[in-house]
Amino acid sequence: MGKGIFFKDKQFQVRAKEYIQYFLPLAALLLFFFAPITMAPINLYENTDSFSSAANILAFKIPFDSHLNLEFGFARLLLWLIYFLPCTVIFSLTAFILEKKRACDFRKLNYAFTLSSLSIYLFCGAVSLVANANCFAWFLHLPSYIYLTFFFAFFAHLYYSFHGIFYLRKTNSEYVEFLKMREDDAEKAPDLQASTLFTKEGFSALQTHVKHRVRRLSIKTKFTFVITGLIIVILLAFMLLILNSYKKMFTEAVSDVGRAQAEQTAAVYDSAEGKYDKIATFFEEQRVTNEYAETPFERIDIIIYGKSEPVVYIENWEPATELPDFSVFAYTTGKPKEIDESEKTLTNEQAVDYLKRYKSGAYKKEYVFNKANKTCKYIYPITLARKAGRKLIGFSIVTYRQQVLMRQYFRTKIFIFTIITIFLYLAVVFSILLADFIFNPLLFLRKNVRKTSRSIEKLLSGTAKNANTAVKFSDTIKTNDEIKDLSLEIGEMVGLIKGIMPYVSFSTLQHAEKAGDESGKKGTTSRELCFLFTDIRGFTSLCEGLPPKKVVELLNHYLDIETQIILDNEGDIDKFVGDEMMAFFAGPRKEINACKAAMQIRAAMREQQQLSMESGLTYVSIGIGINTGNVTFGPVGSRTRKDFTSIGDTVNLAARLESANKAYGSKSIISDAVYQKLRGMFICRELDFITVKGKTEPVRIYEILQQKSQATKNNADGKLNEIKNLFEKGLEFYRKQKWADSEECFSECALKYNDLPSVVFLDRINHFKTNPPPKDWDGVFKMSVK
Repeated sequence: MGKGIFFKDKQFQVRAKEYIQYFLPLAALLLFFFAPITMAPINLYENTDSFSSAANILAFKIPFDSHLNLEFGFARLLLWLIYFLPCTVIFSLTAFILEKKRACDFRKLNYAFTLSSLSIYLFCGAVSLVANANCFAWFLHLPSYIYLTFFFAFFAHLYYSFHGIFYLRKTNSEYVEFLKMREDDAEKAPDLQASTLFTKEGFSALQTHVKHRVRRLSIKTKFTFVITGLIIVILLAFMLLILNSYKKMFTEAVSDVGRAQAEQTAAVYDSAEGKYDKIATFFEEQRVTNEYAETPFERIDIIIYGKSEPVVYIENWEPATELPDFSVFAYTTGKPKEIDESEKTLTNEQAVDYLKRYKSGAYKKEYVFNKANKTCKYIYPITLARKAGRKLIGFSIVTYRQQVLMRQYFRTKIFIFTIITIFLYLAVVFSILLADFIFNPLLFLRKNVRKTSRSIEKLLSGTAKNANTAVKFSDTIKTNDEIKDLSLEIGEMVGLIKGIMPYVSFSTLQHAEKAGDESGKKGTTSRELCFLFTDIRGFTSLCEGLPPKKVVELLNHYLDIETQIILDNEGDIDKFVGDEMMAFFAGPRKEINACKAAMQIRAAMREQQQLSMESGLTYVSIGIGINTGNVTFGPVGSRTRKDFTSIGDTVNLAARLESANKAYGSKSIISDAVYQKLRGMFICRELDFITVKGKTEPVRIYEILQQKSQATKNNADGKLNEIKNLFEKGLEFYRKQKWADSEECFSECALKYNDLPSVVFLDRINHFKTNPPPKDWDGVFKMSVK
């Protein structure tokens, strides 16, 4: 029970996984070092049954093993690198101890050592393969555990190579960001249903799925496939061309030797007139010489006819000519008892074939191959010179084992195969690295442009308001080439766009694509919006005597404060007209957001007033007017210069309400339409019932005193409610023409709270006392100024 809990412990599992990942490669390197890496060459002159007796060669003995037939001494010197494997194990163990005791990080160096060790082991295996593989049977008798060890090392090297590539990508923050962007932008491949895969619809869906996958391949992947495929085609074509040319050249070379031996044997027989002593001496000399030959023959045979009839002269021979029976196995360098009886005689068909080869000259270029025993024969007719011509006696036959004759070609073929395989493997790895080197900067540039595009999309969609912070372009290209130049040019272009954006209203940016025609009808709509107008009081007086640059700087300072507050409350700026600003709000909370913005603007202006007074400067105040309703929204202007804006009575009334603050000494006036949407979230007082200039229909207006939550937080709700109640009570008496009661309420409010709207109504009361309004007076005040 206790052991089970111990093995389920997460900390133990993490540590066990760490140890396995660290020590498994070390155990594998030790296995590679002490395990057999190859097998000694096969004795090609022995029987096939004795091939399995070839000795295995251990990896740590390979540098000084006598079985290795290396033509290059430098290659044998490189084999001593096999001792780098135990050095890597020692280094890794030392690094592990130092990492635990001194918190050193040797992971990269340990990775390099391990990958180098695997490369060395594969190199030694390839060298031993080229040196020892002298026939195809060598591969058949090579023990399976050597195959397993070699392929395990190969796949380990493959894993470490791609692990290094992926590690380089993973540590590149730009590449990680690009992958995330590609995942976000990736189109989902069409789903495949296994139940319908073998139907017509399923096959069509499979085609669509494959086309989608191919279409979505990145340019880097396509480049890797194309380059790797091109290298494979070139290397394979090169290999086939080289092997074909070499085989032809090698076959001709060995054929010259075999043919010469066959011709020499026939010439000796002719010169000896068939006498045994001279011919036997020649065969003994050939047997001794063959023991030291680089490409020894199997045997040399002479087969002659048994009966002298019919007599055939080779000059007059035709395929239809009757031939004697060649059945006498006269001479051989081999052991007659070990020679198959079928090879001691020649059939008529064989003799005809050999003579045809002689007549056509084919015997000079190619051998006669026996598939049954895999031997190559060079055959030349034996003749005796007579007056009537060269009398055909028989044939001299030089026999080679195919694997002996083609041994050098086989070794060359294995060498080329090995080199081509190594180059193909390196081609894949370096194609990936080359693709990263060439195309990563291009992909990173695409990522940077996409980020900029998204920031502009956010700006146009209204989710981002500030162009200075929203529109960005990061030049992260490290190369010094055309891609870097392109990145710099794009950065300059984005900088230009970023510089222009503050001079174009967000509404124009967001809706410009909707106005497809010159008339602008396509982009014109009816919308319900809430408008906020502001105007800086006393700004003209403040700027008297200031240089123009200072005036613009001061104006931009105040407008920047107002703009940021508008944007923070989900509003947008329509336009600036001098020190006046027009903003609008959309959405279900547009009236609430507009009033919150108005209160925050007033608070910010009070802070600016305090700073101005502390600095001894003239301070400014601000008037705000808010109205909500339907407007016509669309592109307004000429064919060459348009701006998206709103027009209608709603906009005009908001502007009049802002101006009305001057008449009442108030700060923020809202219409009755706005007041009905505030849900009691603000302390507001009814200010008057008026008709603005240019209109005949009266509107009820209110002044926002404060947001209720903010008033409670500042302990000002009692004061503001008393102002509201006193003023509205006085207003009620005012409309009933009870001047004394109204004057009492307004006077108390004015004296106690220095309330300017109360002072305005006190002046009106004094006026009406001497100039009473008509009996049908409805309390509406007509404004004669904008």
